[in-house]
Amino acid sequence: MVNTFLFMGRPGSGKGAQSKLLAQKLGCKVFSTGGHMREIAKRDSFFGRKIKEIVDSGGLTPYWFASFVFEEILFSLEGNEKVVFEGIGRKEAEARLFTEISEWLGRDFIVIYLDVSEKTIIERLKKRRLKEGRVDDNNVQNRLNNYNTDTIHAIDFFRSIGKVIDIDGEPSPDAIANLIWEKLSVL
Repeated sequence: MVNTFLFMGRPGSGKGAQSKLLAQKLGCKVFSTGGHMREIAKRDSFFGRKIKEIVDSGGLTPYWFASFVFEEILFSLEGNEKVVFEGIGRKEAEARLFTEISEWLGRDFIVIYLDVSEKTIIERLKKRRLKEGRVDDNNVQNRLNNYNTDTIHAIDFFRSIGKVIDIDGEPSPDAIANLIWEKLSVL
């Protein structure tokens, strides 16, 4: 039984919004790597400033740090307790480690890939930057480059082991949520 759900896609594809909607529907926790990193970046410490540099530049943390963060969550869960992750497995090494740990723990997972065009992403990130003031949205091209350089390979790995459900991320949030639920209900 699938009890672990990962949202992946380009920056601004709706991962955060859709992960919250799914977690509400499932009655479980949602864990956002980006949100966690932004919280760490607020700390007035050497480590906080180091993470802030990465976040502000639109970069990705080293795979071993992101892995430490998701490992802590996975190891804290009880048996079949459900969890939704947003922003996990952005590098292939991270994706492979996530798979290995999930298999060791006996946790079945699925990756929900929100497919959104770069043109739509650029429009969405501009709106979000104005609305939410997220500094990382100032570096759209850097974030898209990271996706094209790293994350796409992680998605390809998950796809090669049959763990990806493709979702059209262009329609309204409600339509996307309904499509996700339809696809998950047949698992």
